[in-house]
Amino acid sequence: MNVPVAKVLSERLPRIFAAGADHSDVQRVITQVTDMSLWPQAWLALATGYERQGETALENGAHTTAGEAFARQALYCHFGQFAFFGDEDLKRRLQAIQNVAYQRAAPYLSPPGIHLEIATTGAMMRGVLRVPEADRPPPCVILVPGADSTKEEFQTLEAVFHRRGLATCSVDGPGQGLTRAAAKLRPDFEVPIGHVLDSLQQREDINTQKIGLWGRSFGAYAALRGAIDQRLSAVVSIGGFFDLPTVWARMPYSTQESIAYAMGLSVEDASSALPSYTLKGHLGEVRCPVLIVHSGGDEVCPVTESEHMVSDLSAPTSYQLFENGNHVCDNLTHTVRPLMGDWLQSILFGRTTPV
Repeated sequence: MNVPVAKVLSERLPRIFAAGADHSDVQRVITQVTDMSLWPQAWLALATGYERQGETALENGAHTTAGEAFARQALYCHFGQFAFFGDEDLKRRLQAIQNVAYQRAAPYLSPPGIHLEIATTGAMMRGVLRVPEADRPPPCVILVPGADSTKEEFQTLEAVFHRRGLATCSVDGPGQGLTRAAAKLRPDFEVPIGHVLDSLQQREDINTQKIGLWGRSFGAYAALRGAIDQRLSAVVSIGGFFDLPTVWARMPYSTQESIAYAMGLSVEDASSALPSYTLKGHLGEVRCPVLIVHSGGDEVCPVTESEHMVSDLSAPTSYQLFENGNHVCDNLTHTVRPLMGDWLQSILFGRTTPV
């Protein structure tokens, strides 16, 4: 499907800015991209410039600058490949560059990133653990991206939790990032999330008795499937669906394409796989506190999906609806992210819930 550039930009710009893109860089992309086939190369050109900046900084011993530059290189490669399916080899190339760039950035970030490889069914998931300085091992929040998103997009989000004393573990699960090559998207995301918990519970630098889980869009569904694991202390779901077959037909084609690609299927063939992607019959098993966040203007997952979640949950549940928000409230990050950060901080540190 040939999607107009203006429509793509209207859908993606709030998310791109929320993830930390520089305004001037975005303007350069906008002026260059007259057709979506040019989208990946425009971002790759910017990413290459930041790679050079990072290498120069390393040569000069400016490690902080190097970390920032390599992290931006990774982020821009992510933007270049995100929701782009016109050239699968180029998409994989961008993902590979992005992965290497973030590995180069990780030691120089604050807090530093520790790269994890986590075994799941038939694949190794890649994760990045970041632990802020503290007098004792802090609680940790697992971050799960959407269907065609990746952990490298979470840099500004991670900072919200780090400022509140929480460690983060951002993970590319089945169907996401480079993990997709060996393991496609799966409905029972409680399985890979359980494997992430298995890995984290072997560590001594975090509080393994206080682990939260956060997910956006498809990751929000995944987080609620994972919430049945009794080792979790709190779960946040933002902008997710309750029952994929119910909302599939109304989803934008780009979203359908992203989910189908993560499944390893065409959009047409994905229809037969949809019935398993549901929270029906699962939420009654959740015991930890849950925060459901949704937006009135969500063009991907309607508000009714969040209402079904709240209705089916018997665990302590908080519900926040932002009438003016877009999908995942990317246009309201200044309000929504602090709310989620404060809620998780309160639960994981054992304070009174603020929501």
